[in-house]
Amino acid sequence: MSDSRDTHQRSGGSLVLVTFASIVVVALGSILTTGLIARSTLSAAFTRYVEGAADGASVVGPGRGMGRMMLGVAEQTFLSATDQGIAISALIGIAIAAVAAILLARSLARPVRRLTTGAQALAGGDLEHRVAPQGPVELQDLAAAFNEMADSLQEGEQLRKRLVSDVAHELRNPIAALRAQTEGVAEGVLPLDEARLASIVDDVAHLSRLVDDLQELSVAEAGRLRYDLATLDISELVQHEVSRAEALVAAGVRLSARYPDIPLMVTADEMRVAQVLRNLLANAARHTSRGSIVVMVTATDDMVRVSVVDSGEGIPEADLPYVFERFYRSDASRASGTGGSGLGLAISKRIIDDHGGHAYAESNDAGGATIGFDLPRADI
Repeated sequence: MSDSRDTHQRSGGSLVLVTFASIVVVALGSILTTGLIARSTLSAAFTRYVEGAADGASVVGPGRGMGRMMLGVAEQTFLSATDQGIAISALIGIAIAAVAAILLARSLARPVRRLTTGAQALAGGDLEHRVAPQGPVELQDLAAAFNEMADSLQEGEQLRKRLVSDVAHELRNPIAALRAQTEGVAEGVLPLDEARLASIVDDVAHLSRLVDDLQELSVAEAGRLRYDLATLDISELVQHEVSRAEALVAAGVRLSARYPDIPLMVTADEMRVAQVLRNLLANAARHTSRGSIVVMVTATDDMVRVSVVDSGEGIPEADLPYVFERFYRSDASRASGTGGSGLGLAISKRIIDDHGGHAYAESNDAGGATIGFDLPRADI
């Protein structure tokens, strides 16, 4: 990489030298062009002047020649002084241009070198390195874009590290349980009875669900989920999913749905939206041991809102911005012992986003939480 960079510098030249040479060439060319034009104009003017003076004189002066008018000594001395002035002006112009070129080139090269150093730092793994915006507006914009890129890379690296940590955490418990039980059975400490087999099957099923959810989330975040879009009544879908979820809620918890009498049509993939509703209902059922869970369907002029309102443990205010992140956990409302892979809400948000909608979460004043989504109406 270093050899390639050196080759580019040798073939293209440094910014200082290129700027210096460009300004000097432009300045010298301008001075010489102006001087030559002035010299030619003065020479022609003096020639016309002397020819006119000679035509009106009776004696041939020292400037007369054989059929050709020659400039006198005074005129030739003036033009020589003009030539010297042009040469001196060119030298002074070159000196001024050289100083200006060096100052300008350095002022341009300094922020560029900072950006180069910053890029090398990022390539070396220093994702906290930032560049102070300096120089012309264009270079300041470039430095700001560089810092935004660095922020994005740092955030992506933090997400990657957290994902690895979360996956390891989620896999640790069921794998440890499986290992303990299988080793116990192998050593004859634990009996291989029906209850033991059922426990092992549950742990394997949990691992399978986690792997499936990780795969689906990966596909969703890559934008590769396939959707079979059609126009459907969201109220009918809510009613159907609420009926299916009655087996999930704890004894004594009331599960109901409220929706308008008129159809509320949306353009969506029915299977995917049903998946979102099942995730929201399962999440509410896990954290509601008493009270009620109500699915409410409301509409505005251009959107349909589906809200799952529960009277459960609620969500701390500080945790609300992170509800839809993968492996979200809160001591109050999302403890790992309550089940679930911690990926359902993250997948649900991606599905809703892909439909042009918006997922949201908020705490209820009377306790519990409301998690839902908005979808564009198709009947407007």
